[in-house]
Amino acid sequence: MAPTDGMYAVRHSAALTRVDGVAHVRISGSGAYQAVNRVLPRDLYVRDGQITLSVLLDEEGRIFADCSLARDEDAFFILAQGPDADELMAYLRRHAEGVDDVAFTDVGRERGIISLDGPYAWEVMARWVGPEVIGLPYLTFFHFDDVVCCRSGSTGEYGYLLLVRHEALDEAWGTLLEMGRELDVATATQAELDLCALENWFFNIRGEGRHGLTPLELQLQWRVSRRKSFVGSEALERRRAAGITRRATFLASPTQMAVGDAVMRDGAERGVVLNAGLSPLREDWVGLALMDLDHAFPGVDALQVGSEAGSRGSARTVTPPVLTNRSLYVNPQVHSYASRHDDHFPPIVPR
Repeated sequence: MAPTDGMYAVRHSAALTRVDGVAHVRISGSGAYQAVNRVLPRDLYVRDGQITLSVLLDEEGRIFADCSLARDEDAFFILAQGPDADELMAYLRRHAEGVDDVAFTDVGRERGIISLDGPYAWEVMARWVGPEVIGLPYLTFFHFDDVVCCRSGSTGEYGYLLLVRHEALDEAWGTLLEMGRELDVATATQAELDLCALENWFFNIRGEGRHGLTPLELQLQWRVSRRKSFVGSEALERRRAAGITRRATFLASPTQMAVGDAVMRDGAERGVVLNAGLSPLREDWVGLALMDLDHAFPGVDALQVGSEAGSRGSARTVTPPVLTNRSLYVNPQVHSYASRHDDHFPPIVPR
């Protein structure tokens, strides 16, 4: 299977995607910090212009939303996937009860989101904004021409999320396509970005995140603090004390895998597939499975994956990312898309 234009562009040049399904809420007022601190599982050390990755949990410690939190002067804004804006606002208001002077604004009514991803995404942005954007560190943002530019992404490549007013969205899209013409910028779908995220094991609320699991099983403990109380913290601590029996582990297989497939070894079930997709550059299937702890590490082979009724294919556990992201080697101070044929980078698919 040859990669689509969008997948190829994400890995070799840059791709544009119109992103839907992201709730964008601004939290302001003197009580904003207190309200955010009640729900955010991470320690709230975020300076103006910085972004932190986290999750929001329900009272049982299960993941309710995949979120990025940013500090914008004395206010905060959250970009969350999973709940819609109304559900997110209701969640925030419910858990901010009793906090004085805090306001929640649905910014998604005003702004849409464009994602720009790829090893030369910075070159497109430099043509639009200016060369200074090249120095923008990962997980920071800035304002320009009434656009909020977040240096983030979930593909393993250079990435930007552009929060643009709805009335200017089409113009911004057209401008980026035109400025990216010489860089072979293509358009990608959300499904293609999700597959790129899977290849790099970026958490996906639409994939492994829809199975009612906690950060412990999903190996997202790094997004959760043990030094503070937050929504779901007591339940999470009980789960931690009891001990988990399975955790998410990466798989690769030459044959098709599907969500819900059993992972077998020596005739016994050892796990179940949570998320899977065909990697067109690797030409095999990759996925995440919830595996028994004694099989939840790289290098376990002789696995069989498939449905009870269907045939089973072979699989093995591997270490992600399963591609060598070009962005790890592209240096904006040295390289450019025009000179790419003269540059020497490791192959994207490891040999």
